[in-house]
Amino acid sequence: MAKYRQSKVKRQHHVLRELEPHLRFLSSLPSVDGVIPGTIKPKSGSQMGLSFQYFTPSGLKLIGRSSGAAQEIFVISQQPDQVLEALQNQGFLPKKE
Repeated sequence: MAKYRQSKVKRQHHVLRELEPHLRFLSSLPSVDGVIPGTIKPKSGSQMGLSFQYFTPSGLKLIGRSSGAAQEIFVISQQPDQVLEALQNQGFLPKKE
C-alpha cells in the first residue's frame, strides 16, 4: 500500500472535516480508481458542499467547501460521467437540467 493512501483516498494533504463523508462516498464507488484531495485555501462565505469544476484527462475535478475554506478534490476514474451522476443522485451535487 502506498505511503499516503487509505483505501482509494490519498492522504498527502489534510482534509476538511466536513468533506470526509463526501470522500468516503467517492471511494466506495466502483467507477472511482482514486481520490486526491488538494491543498486547502481560505475562502469567505458560508457555502458548504461539493461543486463540479471540469473533466480532466484522468477523471474530474471538484471543489469542496466548508465554512471558511475550499479544497480541490481530484477524482481518478475511467468513467467520470458515472461518478458525476452518482454524486448528483446522492444529492452531493445539484442535478443538471
